[in-house]
Amino acid sequence: MERKLTRQQNRQHRLGLFFLLIAAASFCLPHVLRAQASQDKEAQAEAYLRQADELFASRDYAKAIDSYLLASLTTQRKSSLSRAYMQLSLCYFNLNEKENAKSYILKVLEIDARKELYGESYPQDYVDFFNQVKNENADKPSPIETEPPAAEPKAPPEEPQKPQPQVLNEKGVIPKADGGGRWEVEVHYSGWTINPARSLFEGGLTSKVANEVRKIVTDQLNGSGGHLVPSSNSESLAVVSDGSNYGLGIRYYPLGKRGALSIGFFMEKTKIKLNMSGPVTQNYADGSVATVESNSYAVTNPFSVNMSFRWDFFPKWRVTPYFVFGFGFGPLDGDVSYNYVGTYHRGSAQESIEGEEIKTFDQLREQEDIGLDVLIILQAALGVKGEIYKGFFILGEIGFWDGLIFRGGLGYRF
Repeated sequence: MERKLTRQQNRQHRLGLFFLLIAAASFCLPHVLRAQASQDKEAQAEAYLRQADELFASRDYAKAIDSYLLASLTTQRKSSLSRAYMQLSLCYFNLNEKENAKSYILKVLEIDARKELYGESYPQDYVDFFNQVKNENADKPSPIETEPPAAEPKAPPEEPQKPQPQVLNEKGVIPKADGGGRWEVEVHYSGWTINPARSLFEGGLTSKVANEVRKIVTDQLNGSGGHLVPSSNSESLAVVSDGSNYGLGIRYYPLGKRGALSIGFFMEKTKIKLNMSGPVTQNYADGSVATVESNSYAVTNPFSVNMSFRWDFFPKWRVTPYFVFGFGFGPLDGDVSYNYVGTYHRGSAQESIEGEEIKTFDQLREQEDIGLDVLIILQAALGVKGEIYKGFFILGEIGFWDGLIFRGGLGYRF
């Protein structure tokens, strides 16, 4: 009764831990989304500035004013804001609208009161006008402490309220579909191993397997009426692992095609196989000794539900690296197979011994050899994905999935 109560408490503890992870992810997600939204706004502002610079270079100052205004309303960076205000001032100066040009020079000085211009970068007549405005306002209170200049351009402020094409590519226009592309379905297949990291837990794992083999051998030898008392022992087992994983899921991009962050929900089937082989020795109090060559397997095939967060480093590129991390859970079921063959020495006499036994994970839990009944999966990987044809992607990644995993897959974004 006490053992069942303990197992129930462990299960409740693990479920509590899982829901804690969900709560932590829910807490962090809004902050990540806000950071992504800010990054996308700055990219959009930079695109407006690039388009405005092209219009300015072609002397189309009226249209350049519209794009510089859009940039100033979009960005939160002081450097971009100062650049937009400076160019607005220069546009109005070239259109001979000195009052508007002056108002935007004051906005520039509000951001950087020490701003200076030089003739090699700007027309000399504009540099003189800038310095005149700066000198006239040198002894006045900082514009930050006063109301904004009353002289606002009459026509341009109306323009940002009108529907405007978004500008995020070199041509100055984003396709209409760019606001979409929020969903992506994905299938993948993976190879799995823990070999690179097996030294972290090899000792504890092989010790448990060797103890079970020695127990089975001792029970076999005592089956003929003897009563052997184990004394010292030794083992030299090596662990080799392999497995596979395949999954199907859907990924959501909250900010559409321009967004780097996505959230994925996947159903996964993972096969994990551990092979532990090598000599196992059991010495007994009467001086006899049993030495066997053990070849044992632990196999589990969990079906899990997983949630992951992926960050595409360059979402507008046709090929982009990405980072993904996540977690999942599933039932921990499987079998452990113990196989051995060897000899039992007692004085000058010896006899051959061999045998095998299969135990389920449930039986091992009852014996308290293992304590988990839920497999918690932790995932972290680096990958690359590339578009091969109109929304179809191929991807590959390497990373951690409760072990080392190599993954390839296909995705379709719509």
